[in-house]
Amino acid sequence: MSHGEADAAEQIGVHVLFFSVLRERVGAGAVAVSLPAPATGNVLLDRLIERYPALADFRPVVRLAVNQQYVAGETALHDGDEVALLTPTSGG
Repeated sequence: MSHGEADAAEQIGVHVLFFSVLRERVGAGAVAVSLPAPATGNVLLDRLIERYPALADFRPVVRLAVNQQYVAGETALHDGDEVALLTPTSGG
């Protein structure tokens, strides 16, 4: 028998940190986001852009750090992960 009902309800919660201009666009330094499992960094970005359309301009350049390690957008997220969204900064 299928456990589809349980699978459909499975969610993970991640803590998202915003820095620099992203923080300004969102109006907060951090938010909690629930995602259907399995989820990746790209799924998180899609969800955030739905919630905060002002982030869409930064999608091509934003970098993800999961639990303080830079990762690719295809990286799987897990319940309780901390995900930082960063934009490139100018040198100096």
